[in-house]
Amino acid sequence: MSQNEDESLQAPIKPRTLLSHDITYSAALAEDYNVLYELTYPEKRLEFYTRLFRRRKLIKTLVARHLGLNSIDECHVSHTEDWLHGTFNLCIRVDVHGKDKELKQQVMIRFPLPYRVGEGPCPGNSDEKIRCEAGTYAWLQENCPDIPIPRLHGFGLSTGKTVSNDHSGISDD
Repeated sequence: MSQNEDESLQAPIKPRTLLSHDITYSAALAEDYNVLYELTYPEKRLEFYTRLFRRRKLIKTLVARHLGLNSIDECHVSHTEDWLHGTFNLCIRVDVHGKDKELKQQVMIRFPLPYRVGEGPCPGNSDEKIRCEAGTYAWLQENCPDIPIPRLHGFGLSTGKTVSNDHSGISDD
């Protein structure tokens, strides 16, 4: 059997799934970056979403604490199909209801996507991203009050350190 006949008997290489599209082997070879790391993103996204889904009670606790609510029962974490993500963040909507179950407000809790910010190879990148963004929010609120930005109620780091607007100013826990 010749080499050409042997190659024709091999099964074609199936396209692989990236976050936004499928990619073929030949297209991956033509890219200017290493596609192999990106091939892990769909599985890592599922793992991250699952981890957050399993911690919905903690998310409710954090939101209630940052908003100064009396009970986590006032908070409802949106369904996963309503979660929003961009390239580097996942936003989870939390609905806050009063005692009469009427919607009082909606807030977003935002998480850096660890697989997109390089948390695996460089631990601490997610915390650095949060610190930089929180600092930017604070600077904009103080120096550019006419620019509309979302209200930052607080933030937390992987170390357990949190900063919260306790409605009388910022407290450092």
